[in-house]
Amino acid sequence: MAAAVGDGAASAAGDSELESPARTKKDLYEARIEEFERVLSAEVIDLNALRKLALGGVPECRPGDVYSLRARTWKILLGHLSKDTKTWGESQRKRRRQYAEFCEEFMVDPTKVAAESDATDANGAASRNREGSLSTSQVDDDPLSTKSDSVWNKYFADNEVKDQIERDVDRTHPDIHFFNNQDGSSAVHKECMKRTLFVFAKLNPGLKYVQGMNELHAPLLWTFRTDPDEAESEHAEADAFFCFMEIMSEFRDHFCKQLDNSSSGIRATMTTLLGYLQEHDYELWDHLVNRMSIDPQYFAFRWITLMCSQEFHFPDLIRLWDTFLADPKGRLDSLLKFCVAMLVSARDLLLAGDFASNLKLLQSYPPTDVNVLIAKAQEIFAQSKV
Repeated sequence: MAAAVGDGAASAAGDSELESPARTKKDLYEARIEEFERVLSAEVIDLNALRKLALGGVPECRPGDVYSLRARTWKILLGHLSKDTKTWGESQRKRRRQYAEFCEEFMVDPTKVAAESDATDANGAASRNREGSLSTSQVDDDPLSTKSDSVWNKYFADNEVKDQIERDVDRTHPDIHFFNNQDGSSAVHKECMKRTLFVFAKLNPGLKYVQGMNELHAPLLWTFRTDPDEAESEHAEADAFFCFMEIMSEFRDHFCKQLDNSSSGIRATMTTLLGYLQEHDYELWDHLVNRMSIDPQYFAFRWITLMCSQEFHFPDLIRLWDTFLADPKGRLDSLLKFCVAMLVSARDLLLAGDFASNLKLLQSYPPTDVNVLIAKAQEIFAQSKV
């Protein structure tokens, strides 16, 4: 009987020990949420404290939350919201108006332009025609006009860009309900993406739109659109546009073919990545570069230009971007160090593999916990000078 009592006590103690870590984990998670809320509710945001918190991941929204910790954190880290919370209201209203003006300016319908022009010029046109001259609108509004200032000529050129954007947007994360559902909301989200990317192309005529930019925009729109604060989520398109512009300010040269071989181009960035690998795992670097002759163009080009957006499932990508956006050394540096961690974490397979198997692995990275890879990157570079 004593033994039975003892067994029961031991069992109860064992159950308690099993439950304790779970309770502790929940307590830690709740404490982490409270810490985020404390930092984000300050009149002046402590950027260092926010970065430190976000490096470890931003908590997901819970039922009943009035706003998204992640959406607000990302907007601050990307400079869309300043440290001074008193400026948020006016600065956001100003930017959202500006985006609306961009859309109005660039989303041109030649038939409407012609109609407005005809209405405006009605009085003057009569007198000019009596003198035997053709009205300007009759010439400039000809759909076959090749003049550089022709509204129709610009319209057809714009449509080529829009068609490319539409093809890419329609392929964006088809496995995610937000981007691909039957209730109609995904169509709205895709239209938001198309407008944003087109406006970016018009504001950057030297670069325009390049395939893959849609992948950098998608996490932003999803994060801001799913904010439980409706006053914020209804402006997700405009907010995502300005945050996308900030990301592109650091990554745009990777999309410009003319800069591929420059110091800021994609080849130089891939060389930096291999330099990091050489410093921290010479054996693996030598195997991939010298023995296998695997060109980083085959795998690192996509990892870098798309910020790993096609290497991991979407929820993992969102978690990964918490770290990328929060790193005080910069988003690109954080990305490159994470890529080194991806290589080092697969070193046994890579060292044992031949060219074909290694290339397949690098182009289709095996499912891995991104938190483990983030920790690996931090471990590798903890004592590094780079």
